[in-house]
Amino acid sequence: MTKPYRQWRSASALLIASVLISASLAAAQAPTPPPKHAIDSLTMDLEQLMKIEIVVAGSKRAQESKDVPSFVSVVSAAEIREHGYRTLADVLRTLPGFYVSSDRNYSYIGVRGFSRPGDWNSRVLLLLNGVRTNESLYDLAYIGEEFSVDMDLIDRVEVIRGPSSALYGSNAYFAVINVVTRAGNSLAGTEITTSAASFGTYAGRASYGRTFTNGLDLLVSGTYSDGKGRNLFYPEFDAPATNNGFATGVDHEEFHKLLVTASKGDFSFQANTVSREKGLPTGSYATLFDDKRNRTTDDLSLASLTYQRALSNGASFSTRLHAGRYAYDGEYAYYANQLPNRDVSVGEWVGLELDAARKIGSRQFLTVGAEFRDNFKQFLTNFDPEPYVLYSEMRNSSMREGVFAQDEIRLADPLMLYAGVRLDHYDGFGFATSPRLALIYTPTPATTFKFLAGRAFRAPNAHELYSASPGYTSNPTLEPEHIETLELIAEHFIGGGVQISASAFRNRLTDLIERHLDSANSVYVYENLEDSRSRGLELGLEVNRGHGPSGQLSYSLQRTEDGATGTKLTNSPGQMVQLQLRSPIAGSRVIGAVDAQYMSARRTLAGNAAGSHTLTNLSLFAPRTFGRFDLSATFYNVIGTRFADPVSDGFVQDVIRQDGRSFRVRATLHY
Repeated sequence: MTKPYRQWRSASALLIASVLISASLAAAQAPTPPPKHAIDSLTMDLEQLMKIEIVVAGSKRAQESKDVPSFVSVVSAAEIREHGYRTLADVLRTLPGFYVSSDRNYSYIGVRGFSRPGDWNSRVLLLLNGVRTNESLYDLAYIGEEFSVDMDLIDRVEVIRGPSSALYGSNAYFAVINVVTRAGNSLAGTEITTSAASFGTYAGRASYGRTFTNGLDLLVSGTYSDGKGRNLFYPEFDAPATNNGFATGVDHEEFHKLLVTASKGDFSFQANTVSREKGLPTGSYATLFDDKRNRTTDDLSLASLTYQRALSNGASFSTRLHAGRYAYDGEYAYYANQLPNRDVSVGEWVGLELDAARKIGSRQFLTVGAEFRDNFKQFLTNFDPEPYVLYSEMRNSSMREGVFAQDEIRLADPLMLYAGVRLDHYDGFGFATSPRLALIYTPTPATTFKFLAGRAFRAPNAHELYSASPGYTSNPTLEPEHIETLELIAEHFIGGGVQISASAFRNRLTDLIERHLDSANSVYVYENLEDSRSRGLELGLEVNRGHGPSGQLSYSLQRTEDGATGTKLTNSPGQMVQLQLRSPIAGSRVIGAVDAQYMSARRTLAGNAAGSHTLTNLSLFAPRTFGRFDLSATFYNVIGTRFADPVSDGFVQDVIRQDGRSFRVRATLHY
């Protein structure tokens, strides 16, 4: 039996089983109604049964998801709790077209078959309550434990697929992810959470929130975590001089987070900070293997003040002042008797955003806006501290400005036209124009068709332009890369709490910024090298009665290839299946959940294959046990699947093996 056939059979088996389970859920009779605290689905109207979500990030204003000019996914706080999602990466890998890989330091987003070596998630725009979190040096978007806020504080995650540079400018390339945090009144007091997990990991969170009589809504929360990590074996280092391939006690991770939000009337404020230290167990970038001095430290702090006012006749106005600071400190041990090499980066910025919207007549809604950002400090350096040797140092500043407009025109009662364009100006390369066009046809309240076309760009970041260190050189002549996309979406509510969806897309990517080895001088450099093509199909099924069993099933078929040779890109799976099921356990308040993800084989940089695999997680969640406690237990990769992710250059390994079975237990006290 051939390997491709085994991969196809594995995917097909999971897909067929998932369809049967979901179909049985859809056909099942309504079970005994839940307790009084749960939603009584017998009184739910059509809109509730259709799970109409309100999304803000799609057009920078609140809309029903069916009216957003994009294929939208929304993950709720309840789903995060019930499935035991530890990180934003756990959330994203359950969504159609998304996947996640890891090199045991950072987690990397793959979208519709595209995840390139050396990309720190810069092709996805990550927002926190509408505030950009991609920092000013690498455009890095955190999705692992280093993400800005604790997962318990998330109200929902909005995922807007496709290019959105027409609204947001650079980085809104493949998707915009907006994480919306809980308001203080959702806590109505204090929450204390403690957790214990595999590999010697312990964490705690203390949060306080409420709405006061004067109308002030306040939330304050702090999180701390410390983990010893795994002892790992890498056969590529299996020699006496490198501890026979064993990395012992060097996979540790420690982080702390702080979040403050406050709102009153038309004003809102948020500030957050996260600091994470992570040990490097892989011997990457020619560092000494199994050396406890190899580590990275990431710090990100953000603050914003927003004024938002609703005016008459559907008009609105908002302005936001925001600032941020990012600091990176990498310590890389190359010699046993010498202090580690230091890679130090600091970025500081301030920005201003203005948005205004107005209804024009009975059939038009116009949104306009402007954005300014001053990256007044961009500092990158690499040096040996003792004896002191400076390999590179860059001190820079940059500014960018952008203006946009989007018009929503109701051509007829069932037909809506979206037309938008944004003009950006960047120091270094000048102007970039990003148009977007969408037609949304809604013949009935239960059926929606969307036709989307758009163009987006990603500007080269400071690291790609200017960073230099041993083995790497800068390239200040880089130009932006672009993506052009066409997409057709169909969504239909069948009835009985069942919805189906389908999306077909085609992407054309040009002037991709890639890191490669320059054969002339044997150093790595970023250049505008590749053009790529991507096409695919995403199918979805959702069962949600508002009580009893519920779940989602999706299947993605995609191909992403080099535009010149037709060669499939590295770290690009051809098929994915994602399944999530949730159900109350009869006779109790406990909710059981299972999620499973299948991913087909992926090509590695060395031309090998990281094999297909299926991950399955199980979770139990018991809300308000003894009146005050939320208890949960989650078991990850319960089957013990052995799998590995392709990694970028700089690693001796071609793939990095990921965790086997693990667990986490948690308790939250409300008072």
